[in-house]
Amino acid sequence: MGLSKRPSWGGRGERGFTLVDVLVSLAVIIVLIAILLPSFNMVRESARRVKCASNMRQIGLGLHMYAQQSNDLLPSSVYLPSWAGGPRGGGPRGAGPGDGGWMPELMDTVRTDAALFPDRSWGQWDGLGLLYARGFLAAPAVFYCPSHPGSHPFERYASLWNQDQGEIVSNYQYRGIGPDGSRRLYRIDSEAALVTDMLRSFQDLNHRGGFNLLKAGLAVTWFEDAGDEVAGIMGRAGGSSSQAVADAWFRLDGPSGGSSSTDGSGGGN
Repeated sequence: MGLSKRPSWGGRGERGFTLVDVLVSLAVIIVLIAILLPSFNMVRESARRVKCASNMRQIGLGLHMYAQQSNDLLPSSVYLPSWAGGPRGGGPRGAGPGDGGWMPELMDTVRTDAALFPDRSWGQWDGLGLLYARGFLAAPAVFYCPSHPGSHPFERYASLWNQDQGEIVSNYQYRGIGPDGSRRLYRIDSEAALVTDMLRSFQDLNHRGGFNLLKAGLAVTWFEDAGDEVAGIMGRAGGSSSQAVADAWFRLDGPSGGSSSTDGSGGGN
């Protein structure tokens, strides 16, 4: 019987990977990653934007439930003017920052520092924070955008939500009144913007290229910031700026300007 020929391993006819082959393969992989990475980032940001819109929709439901139990009034804030239910800032179109101390850039605050407002009759919860304090929204994470790139992520404030004091800042800017100054939700034009992504500073803008908007009629829409107009307003302002936020709200209302309803009601009523 003849012996079967054993297969040859590593003979001259066989060729393994060379260093050049490995480097070429790595180069191809790197190029593919570079091509696909922007797409992955876009998909991830789109998912985060949808989550952000979901948060805003829940805030909208909370505002409507709050108004139904509060004689149609939106939650008040210390940063609104006295005629609108707060001692400091805010105002209708035509009124500017400085009129009564309007501080719209701080309307992302949901609980104020007790040292700043020690005599508040309704406690330290403020603006959108009253939705949490009164049980309309139970999850603190709803007040935070998953895309937020600035210095106010949920993790920074998570432990404070179950405590009795300490300033808490959210990722959503609350307007508190309609463009005409009305705090009565059902007298505000349904197309007027009431809540949007954070406007405290350019660095705190939740998204690039646009803003999620909650309108008075409960619709949540995406505002495409063509030419980075709103972002540019915030960028030119640098840090917190009342005038920049006031200008941003005017732009976010869109071409109609969020005009008030035809019943002519306005002011703090």
